[in-house]
Amino acid sequence: MRWRFAVALGAIFTAVGGWYWQSGSSNGVDFVRATAAFEAFDDENFGGLSGYDTDGQARYLLTDRGYLYTASDGVISGVVLRGQNGKPLAPKYRDSEGLAVLGNGAVAISFEGKHRVALYDSLSGVMLDDVPPLAESFARLGSNSGLEALAVGPTGELVAISERSGASTRPYPVFVFEGAAWRRTSIPRHGAFLPVGADFGPDGRLYVLERDYLLSGFRSRIRRFDWRGGEPVGEEILLQTRFGRHGNLEGIAVFEEGGERFIEMVSDNNFLPIQASEIVRYRLKTP
Repeated sequence: MRWRFAVALGAIFTAVGGWYWQSGSSNGVDFVRATAAFEAFDDENFGGLSGYDTDGQARYLLTDRGYLYTASDGVISGVVLRGQNGKPLAPKYRDSEGLAVLGNGAVAISFEGKHRVALYDSLSGVMLDDVPPLAESFARLGSNSGLEALAVGPTGELVAISERSGASTRPYPVFVFEGAAWRRTSIPRHGAFLPVGADFGPDGRLYVLERDYLLSGFRSRIRRFDWRGGEPVGEEILLQTRFGRHGNLEGIAVFEEGGERFIEMVSDNNFLPIQASEIVRYRLKTP
């Protein structure tokens, strides 16, 4: 009887192991490198990276504890996010998650807990303006499953994506702010992946970074959507990693450099020594 149990257990581990190693795929991207995120930078508040963006000159990194860092020409500096009164945000208001660069030193940041989007000065960390919330919809978001992803669209609209949809077959809510009020649309939900980051590429399309977790680690997926009439359509899966291929990737930036297009993602180390803060780069293949 024991040997039958051992054989059955071995078959289960073989099947799971085979699925684990073959569960990754790529379509349209090539891995370039994964490097430590500013390893020599000594700041106890640097970690828990949740948002990432670039304007072509500098890279912006957001932590989930209300700190914003700017890296340019090998120099990195950080500021704590502050209210318009100049005081640092209270702990219950500083679960900052999504980041989008607006230009002229301004950035948009989305928050969980007290679900909202606000504009900040990237040099001082002081809030410039509060974006009026979509009160009823934002209030229904879970305390730790709110506006995780944020991007600025081709015509300057803000696009925020909720981390949860409320059911495994229900589409993820997408909120679009076009200058006066939010409106709601959605993207399809497939499997256990949850949206954690978003960006619009130079091609005007929406790139959504998603995350899944199992005991063996994290896996990531990137989906790309055409953006037509302010709606995400034409879904395409560019990358799906196997568990453990990278860390807890949360922020994403899509940009052009040296005539090529790249996707960079940052990992959240959860301020744990066993996890790393990394910048992972993939190259978009030319059609």
